[in-house]
Amino acid sequence: MKKANHFFKLTTDACVAFAQQTLDGTYTSYKKSEPIPESNDDAVKVVVGKTFESIVFDKEKDVFVEFYAPWCGHCKKLAPIWDELGEIFEDAPHVVIAKIDATSNTLPDGIDIAGFPTLIFFPADNKKGIIYEEDRDLDSLKDFVNEHASRPISDKQEL
Repeated sequence: MKKANHFFKLTTDACVAFAQQTLDGTYTSYKKSEPIPESNDDAVKVVVGKTFESIVFDKEKDVFVEFYAPWCGHCKKLAPIWDELGEIFEDAPHVVIAKIDATSNTLPDGIDIAGFPTLIFFPADNKKGIIYEEDRDLDSLKDFVNEHASRPISDKQEL
């Protein structure tokens, strides 16, 4: 039985193309990513490596992201609160509450996660992000979103 060769053949042309793309800034490196969700209709949007830029860096949306690890006890404790936060802002068209498994997806350059969960708010007008370091209760999280949103949020988001 013939074995399939799954290795990339290194050729001069491939090396030249790689070098040129790197110099041009057009080479896109491999990104580890979970599969893109078939449906992303829940109050908390699931972000994966392949959708990070289109969801989080959308300049029309304020996006609050939980960077979590599935094995993390603090993340598990935050999960129901994060779900409630998503429900509160579900009807605010310019606010997205999202989460990404930071252990299974490549994150963009400049986003360094040192512990779990890490919460970063990306306002529509500041995609550098604002790290959230306050209490992880629903009222504090909701107040933070209301305070840092790029546009006013309707009274529906009051508790």
